[in-house]
Amino acid sequence: MITREELYALVWSAQGKSAAARLGVSDSYLVRICKALDVPKPPRGWWRQETFGKASPPPVLPPARPGRPLTWSKNANGTLPIKTFYRGEAFDKSVQAWRSGPNPGPHPLIPLASDAFRKAHVPTNGTHLVTGGKDAIDLTTSPQAFARGLALANALYKELEIRGHPVRIVAGHRFIRPFLNSWTEPPHSTARELNSPWVPKAPTIATIAGVPIGLAIIEIHGEVLRRYIGGGDFVRASTAKSVNGVTWTETHLLPTGRFKITAYSPHFPIPWRKEWCEVRRHSIEGLVDTIVLELEQLATTLPHAVFFLEREESDRVGT
Repeated sequence: MITREELYALVWSAQGKSAAARLGVSDSYLVRICKALDVPKPPRGWWRQETFGKASPPPVLPPARPGRPLTWSKNANGTLPIKTFYRGEAFDKSVQAWRSGPNPGPHPLIPLASDAFRKAHVPTNGTHLVTGGKDAIDLTTSPQAFARGLALANALYKELEIRGHPVRIVAGHRFIRPFLNSWTEPPHSTARELNSPWVPKAPTIATIAGVPIGLAIIEIHGEVLRRYIGGGDFVRASTAKSVNGVTWTETHLLPTGRFKITAYSPHFPIPWRKEWCEVRRHSIEGLVDTIVLELEQLATTLPHAVFFLEREESDRVGT
């Protein structure tokens, strides 16, 4: 393992290929490590100027920025350099926002998502927001729970970034977003089931130790007995007063205000999924660090990990 300070000393004491060889990587891969740890590297021509005693002095190592790793190790989880092989406008904007300087505020995807969901509409069943915005994170929520869902996404994304795992919206056909349900247990007697919970234009992906993992935050729906009161309206059967005219009861799936975090394989056709569900409201926020730790432990053992780790190694050897 090498720290930021040790990496800084290395790249300013030995030329690119020589410094890279000490870490067992290529010089182009060393550049990515320096970018990931925010370590300044000698610019082109600096070593030639140094030979003639005309080189400018090395810049001071800047303080570590929030969300950046402090160490790097060739084989350790969570310390791989951020690798910008994703493409897409949403990804580019989030990277630019995250690299613009110290960022104690929200994760850069959050304000983008807030703008995207501001234009959302509620379908006829009235259970969740739907938006076609390209910057919308994978968040399924009712209008009433939107603010909390966004806050939960921010907490999860920032915890991942702090531990060195970038979170991006990845457009294009590189990854899939499978169908994800909105309940904890399959409904038993629901007459009006959700036809199709909202699916974003592009999946939200966290990259952990080189392995992409899809992330979705979904408000849990539960079965509720409701009574028809006329005019196309229903109310909870337990609160319904006497109704004039024709009436009946139906069981509907309705948002509960509780959330679940779903992690899944975004690589077709390899299935893998894991969920963390709230039993009571506002209880899942305290589990975010545990969830990230569990994903770190799982990442390299997932069914689709082999494909991406082999390609990572192929890219490294190729460079």
